[in-house]
Amino acid sequence: MAFWSILGGTEVTAYGPDGFPTGTDVDQGSIRHGGTIADPRFTSVSMGEGNPIITIGATGTGLGIVPANPAGDFNLGDQVIVKVTTDIAGQANNALLWGASDSAASPAINQAAVIEVKLYKTAIRNGEWNPVTAQFDTEPLTVAQSGGWNLGVGVDNSTTLIASGTDNAANPTQAVPGELVYMDGDSDPTQDEYEAKNLW
Repeated sequence: MAFWSILGGTEVTAYGPDGFPTGTDVDQGSIRHGGTIADPRFTSVSMGEGNPIITIGATGTGLGIVPANPAGDFNLGDQVIVKVTTDIAGQANNALLWGASDSAASPAINQAAVIEVKLYKTAIRNGEWNPVTAQFDTEPLTVAQSGGWNLGVGVDNSTTLIASGTDNAANPTQAVPGELVYMDGDSDPTQDEYEAKNLW
């Protein structure tokens, strides 16, 4: 097997004592934030050395790349480190400060905050439906906050789903750390709760 030397423009067929083709330089590198390194083959590179892979204009154009947040610096700025980063792409953002903890953010588990429904039947009764264009002439349709019924207390918590804790599965406690629905041979599923969590 032969290797091609891009710099020399020739085929390399000789090998050194380490098994690599002669003329290759594969025994060196850089270490990010490595501090003082005694080995001359390695170099410490600062965390914000500013050598992005892709550079684009301030408007996010130039290479056909549009950043997710146009206010930020695409592929520039500080490094992103869990539990350390307080900004992303130069914009204040502390979402990573809590690491992998689900309890640090609020709410801890993704859940709907408000349930809204569009009243299509009401809109048709009000003459907002156009049978010629097959579209509603008035947008948005009348919206009502409904559909988050709390079986425990018998009220609709559609406007206060998180605050009321209507979604039991998304609001675990030490006494009820979770819920489980399973089949036990009956035709109806059984909903049960996990035992209280006493060990941490």
